[in-house]
Amino acid sequence: MITAVSSSIVKNVNVSGIQEKVLANISNSPTLKDLPPELLGNIASLVTIIKTIGVVFLIYLIFWIISSITEMIQNRRIKKIYKNVNEINRKLDILLKKDKK
Repeated sequence: MITAVSSSIVKNVNVSGIQEKVLANISNSPTLKDLPPELLGNIASLVTIIKTIGVVFLIYLIFWIISSITEMIQNRRIKKIYKNVNEINRKLDILLKKDKK
């Protein structure tokens, strides 16, 4: 239903007029070539800083994923040890009760 309505709307729109307006706006807008060199230097340093922050974030993300995986493995081992200790305690309780009789 939506595609039928949107296709009928698109058929009635003069696309070439819209394209001309968009191209006129793009051609009238300032480009990087029109900017002064001092501003370009500042923009270049800002881009470098943003790239550096991105790389640091990716390294942190990788470290966080690896540490999460190792914590999960460690928690599994701790649960196994906890179960073994409880089993040993239960068996010792049984043995101690037999000795008292």
